[in-house]
Amino acid sequence: MSLFPSRFRLIFLFLTALSLAVAQNSSTPSSNGDQTPRSEDDKRTYRSAIEQADQRIDEEVKAHSELVKNLEYLTTEIGSRLTGSPQMNRASEWTLQRFKDYGVDAHLETTEIAHSWTRGQDTAEITTPVHKGIEIRSLGWSKATDGPVSGTVVFVNAQSPSDMDKYKGKLKGAIVMMRAPADVPSDNDVPNNAYDAVIPPSHGLPRAGGQGRFRQRQQLMKMVADEGAAVMLLDSGKTDSLFNMTGGFGGYQPSQLPSAFLTHEDYSLIYRLLQSGAVSMKVNLVGTFSPGPAKTSITVAEIKGSEHPQERVIVGGHLDSWDLGQGAVDNGTGAMATLEAARTLKALGWKPKRTITFILFTGEEEGGTGAELYVKNHEAEIPKMDAVLVLDLGTGKVFTIVLEDQYETASLMEEIYHPLQEVFNLDPLDTRYYGSSDHVEFLNKGVPAYFCLQKPDHYRQAHHSQTDTFDKVIPDDINQGAALLAAWAWNVSEMPQALPHHAPQERGSD
Repeated sequence: MSLFPSRFRLIFLFLTALSLAVAQNSSTPSSNGDQTPRSEDDKRTYRSAIEQADQRIDEEVKAHSELVKNLEYLTTEIGSRLTGSPQMNRASEWTLQRFKDYGVDAHLETTEIAHSWTRGQDTAEITTPVHKGIEIRSLGWSKATDGPVSGTVVFVNAQSPSDMDKYKGKLKGAIVMMRAPADVPSDNDVPNNAYDAVIPPSHGLPRAGGQGRFRQRQQLMKMVADEGAAVMLLDSGKTDSLFNMTGGFGGYQPSQLPSAFLTHEDYSLIYRLLQSGAVSMKVNLVGTFSPGPAKTSITVAEIKGSEHPQERVIVGGHLDSWDLGQGAVDNGTGAMATLEAARTLKALGWKPKRTITFILFTGEEEGGTGAELYVKNHEAEIPKMDAVLVLDLGTGKVFTIVLEDQYETASLMEEIYHPLQEVFNLDPLDTRYYGSSDHVEFLNKGVPAYFCLQKPDHYRQAHHSQTDTFDKVIPDDINQGAALLAAWAWNVSEMPQALPHHAPQERGSD
């Protein structure tokens, strides 16, 4: 089923027409490329040539792809890749060499994080009213406990800082839960796409104050820590005893409070036991930090433009991963698709008009460290960055590209996109705002930046869990993603007109 029922398609066509006027009156017009209005014959000529090129790109990937071979090495020989870890640094060096093996100019751009973090063998058990050993996993960059700690489990029901008044003096040494068990989607709930598989779309009127709610949660966590709680427990929110993982959002510093995920099943068990009486546990979290700053890098490669080498079309995905699995579908697939896109265009021997840049980011899982590094290092080049496209939603087939509210680019994006629709059998452009990956840093700086939307194949289960492994990869689908990255980059590089920039603004995803 199309993402665009007929009424939404009409709205989109109206917005596309409106975008022509918006682009002409943009407060930050792009100086890239030729802005001379093009005739319908010019547009037909572009489309015909681009459709042939996109078809040739698809054929090259199908005939000679090395994506799966590279992905198997990445996930099996190197494994998971926490930002700042030896494995992540090894992956950066290896991908640097792979780009060079394909004849693509490449280099590393390196920064430092405050500390790298290494997971230990965490343990937990319920000691009363039943005795049961349970699995537990520290959040990334969680402070360790001071050896095994035993304490009473306390459910802190606080929605605002004022709600904490009733817990003053009552949390010292406690093992704290702050939320009821998650509502885990049923097997009958089949998401439209991989993004919705892990971040279900909201319904009804949008809630106000998303960033405010996040800051409030952070404030509540600090208040619990200040009260002397021993451990914070979170629900993984996945079925079948799968873990979730997050963390590392505090500048790669130890967390305020030792914090860990339980499986949904064990978290629910403890919550139910609390309804009947006191519950006590013993918990030992043993992650360790580097004594000082740790280096981490992005891999940057490029095929220089023949006519406008100072202008840049960027495609990429993040190379870092969480550490419970192998980092296969999040986001070894996107990273290796980017590498394969570079191999493909270089193998074809074509000379793009604009420079095509391929970036394997680091630190996406902790908030976008690699994207921030690239934008900082290339700040002077931002006006000449034509567009960015990121692949970061697993192994499923790409079925559309997300416009991310950039209606001023809609008319040109439709031209760029139509040949892709023909070759790759794509749905129309998607008009929801998603965010939540490395393209957002560029979007915030005014650069036209987009996101591939993929089918949800196993993404809900694998995302940030121990089942993010190589065997979940669907070779034909992720090779399609690689061909699409290469084709989109080529289409943008050959477009006589540049996609218009927009006014910089800070955007995110709550």
